[in-house]
Amino acid sequence: MAKPAIVLLSDMKDPIKVEMALRFVLTACQQNRLEDIRFFFFGPGVRVPGQIFKNPVLEPLLAELLDSDITTLACIYNARGLGEEDNLKRAKIRMQAISTDLVDVIDHNYQLMTF
Repeated sequence: MAKPAIVLLSDMKDPIKVEMALRFVLTACQQNRLEDIRFFFFGPGVRVPGQIFKNPVLEPLLAELLDSDITTLACIYNARGLGEEDNLKRAKIRMQAISTDLVDVIDHNYQLMTF
């Protein structure tokens, strides 16, 4: 089975990419045909949880992602640099240095997808 690692690098300056990333990861989860799915908020992507708060279309998609079994992480360094720690805490998204996680998914043959 394939193992995707989705990296959201876009923020709401490109809302189509944000929506595509969220819908793709949820569809992949619902189809239950993949071995493991990982989702990373990285770079400007760490802004998304704060940007879509109270967005009637995207906030429910984020909530569904966070309620799923999908491993979801945000880069603590990007969050700090962009002032997004509080928004990520409010969304209950785990923050940590994710460079090692990204190296690990590549080393373990995950298919890296960026949005």
